[in-house]
Amino acid sequence: MPEKSQELQELKKNFLWFYIKQNKGSFTLGMIFLLLTNALDAFWPLLLKEAIDLVANRAPAEKITQTAIAFFAMMSGLAITRYGWRTYFGKYHTYAAEDLRYRVFHHLTEMGPNFFHKNPIGELMSLIINDVQAVRQALGHAVLVLFDGIIISALVLPIMIWMNPSWTWKTMILLPLVPFAIKKIMHLINIRYKAEQDRQAELSGVAQEIAAGIRVIKSYVQEKNRLKYYNQYSKRYEDAANKTAVVDAVFEPVMEFGVATGTVILLFIATEDIFSGAATIGTLVAFERYITKMIWPMTAIGMGLTQFQKGKASFARICELLNQDTDIPDNGTEEIRNFESLEVKNLSYQYPGAQTASLHNISFSIKAGQKVGVVGPVGSGKTTLLHLLNRLYPAPEKSILVNGKSIEQIKQKNLHENIVLVPQEPFLFSDSINENLSYGLSQKPEEKEIHRWAEMVDIRAEIEALPEGFKSQLGERGVNLSGGQKQRLTIARGLMMQAPFLMLDDALSAVDVKTETEIKRQLKTSHQKNQTQLIVAHRLSSVEDADQIIVLKDGMIESIGSHKDLISKSPTYKKLAEIQGYPT
Repeated sequence: MPEKSQELQELKKNFLWFYIKQNKGSFTLGMIFLLLTNALDAFWPLLLKEAIDLVANRAPAEKITQTAIAFFAMMSGLAITRYGWRTYFGKYHTYAAEDLRYRVFHHLTEMGPNFFHKNPIGELMSLIINDVQAVRQALGHAVLVLFDGIIISALVLPIMIWMNPSWTWKTMILLPLVPFAIKKIMHLINIRYKAEQDRQAELSGVAQEIAAGIRVIKSYVQEKNRLKYYNQYSKRYEDAANKTAVVDAVFEPVMEFGVATGTVILLFIATEDIFSGAATIGTLVAFERYITKMIWPMTAIGMGLTQFQKGKASFARICELLNQDTDIPDNGTEEIRNFESLEVKNLSYQYPGAQTASLHNISFSIKAGQKVGVVGPVGSGKTTLLHLLNRLYPAPEKSILVNGKSIEQIKQKNLHENIVLVPQEPFLFSDSINENLSYGLSQKPEEKEIHRWAEMVDIRAEIEALPEGFKSQLGERGVNLSGGQKQRLTIARGLMMQAPFLMLDDALSAVDVKTETEIKRQLKTSHQKNQTQLIVAHRLSSVEDADQIIVLKDGMIESIGSHKDLISKSPTYKKLAEIQGYPT
């Protein structure tokens, strides 16, 4: 753990040097091939000059052939070395992007629900995709063009001076202006691209919300209104992208202007030398090629520095995320082998930004093998309590004890292996039904075992009626299933874990009475095998046989007791019983 922390600090300090060290083999080979490529690229115009002059002077065919073979060999070598630097340098910055993307994603998985309440999913998606890509461009393309420009300048400029010093300074006189023009253009592109990214993040968030809420949208016949709403954000993104494109379109003409200016100057100043015989046609052609090559270093300086700055800005955004500590750190060192007891002592909790606490001074205890119910009006704190017991939110220190050990002292993986929560809102992944059912298991069970658990929650026949049965692919969040089917699948998934302690958060709310009766029978069977159960429910039929029932109201415990006791001593429970047709 300390090594990982030190590694992260090194990354934050200098992300370029960190990834060069992490992948120094590929980076070094890429640079070697880049140097060889530029060396060959710098010298082939001299062979072209030689060939043109040989042809102009009507040299023997044998000599022309030798020069042509040498030229072909050099160009072949150039193709090989260019392939080499692209392969190895590409491997270096692809690894860097993959590593950074993993770090960001891993950090997100460590954050608690409070973090995701504050940060829109669209912005987080933009961070993990667009910003990581911008850092990749800084590590890869920006570094490459800067090195490329420096090497080309170091090789080409001396050759040009050697060929003709006078031509060199006269044709190069305007080229130093190119980096400033390119830098200005890239600065504008950077500003407008940032705005484009922001609009894209907004559009992603709107699209995600519309896709997730399509059932509600169609139920209220709001397709046209949502389309107009979506188009507003789409138009904003289009305008931002077009503004970026307008500036980006200037980039190539500026480069071409530099080449054209140098070439025109060369034609004027070289004419007299050509006519007098002081220079050959081959020299003129080769020199023009070198002018073209010298435009790139001038461009690379402005473009590379700007692109690197853009990557640094994106990396700063990523660091803001990585610097945010989770409110549920996994610092535990203890493990529990078998669940023995759960004790809650004076537990209070208030959500960040909330005006009032959701739970006030909650205290109760559960022993192994017990079945405990939790009931109460909407907003009484039932779901919050279960989330705290499963350590999805940070409980006050030593307010929740498992087997006598404070919950924050227990390793989270071990805690979640022993205490499994089936949430109120069923969540299924875009995968097969088989994979969804066996999601929490370290080893995939046999198919007959999956079928057995599906039958226990009365859904096997419905699954087998699908075209591909248990191999059927589910849509996002299981959109192609009914609410009851999704609930039963998530209950089966929780039961398959066979954890010592199972918590159900109103997980039977969307199933019919017949199915509820069957699931209750299976839960009773699991309970008889010494599984401890904590069941939140609105239907009293789900908890009436519990060893004890906790009644919550306004975040406080109103009463604890059996079904019979609570009808006489708990006003809230009595009211629920009357509404649901129980004799009181």
